[in-house]
Amino acid sequence: MSDIETTDVDMFTIGNNLRELREQKRVTQMQVVDVLGVSYTHYAKIEEGMRGMSLKMLIKLIRYFETDANTILGSAAMGVA
Repeated sequence: MSDIETTDVDMFTIGNNLRELREQKRVTQMQVVDVLGVSYTHYAKIEEGMRGMSLKMLIKLIRYFETDANTILGSAAMGVA
């Protein structure tokens, strides 16, 4: 069993990381939701840090933004202080 609990994941950091990636790619939230196949509200809440995401969505985001999980989740979520 892992010693990392879900409470260690900072949803606001994840949201900010996604927003930064989206802005760097110069795409709108609507363009991202078209790729993910989710509602605008669902994705907007993820960027606001108000909602989590599935592993499937994380993988889609990694591919879309051509990045890795550490960049999206942040080092704290990976157990790095």
